[in-house]
Amino acid sequence: MAETSEETHKRVQEYYGQQVKSTDLLVTNVCTTISGEGSAKVKKAISNVHPEVLSKYYGCGLVFPEAVEGCAILDLGSGAGRDCFVLSQLVGPSGHITGVDMTQEQLDVANKHIQYHTEKFGYPKPNVDFKKGFIENLKDAGISDKSYDIVISNCVVNLAHDKYPVLKGAYDALKVVPWLLVANVLLIVCVCVCALFV
Repeated sequence: MAETSEETHKRVQEYYGQQVKSTDLLVTNVCTTISGEGSAKVKKAISNVHPEVLSKYYGCGLVFPEAVEGCAILDLGSGAGRDCFVLSQLVGPSGHITGVDMTQEQLDVANKHIQYHTEKFGYPKPNVDFKKGFIENLKDAGISDKSYDIVISNCVVNLAHDKYPVLKGAYDALKVVPWLLVANVLLIVCVCVCALFV
């Protein structure tokens, strides 16, 4: 019998929320990024992220467009927030990053370090927030249509039971020129999703 969406959510939440406490404890090395990847700008931004956040990074690629100053970016499956805090530096104080994740333990780590990063980056106020929710139902997580310039996801779409509502929700959240950046176990690509949902 096939696993239901609820069973998938529970299994993923237990694994990333309770079983895996750091990158070193992952069962496989699929959810890792080769150290040293990325431009000097991205490497510096990663080095500015709090060590606890870095220790709970489970992505499989780099999803950092660099010319994004002032942009609003949505991160699907943000976990402890590593990619959000890196992007926070790239968008600058006039941009904004929202992370959505379903695992409370990961969100607790991310939220605990918002003020740390705000001060480290010299921003007058936080430009990052985190919402609890399922990436298959972004509206329930408080994500409004046409409110983001870019949507990213790093090794998370593959964990969704049904990928269509994830991609449809991402498309709906995007403004006029939609760009979806996905790093996944089987796919690392920048996709213009315009034709998928029109």
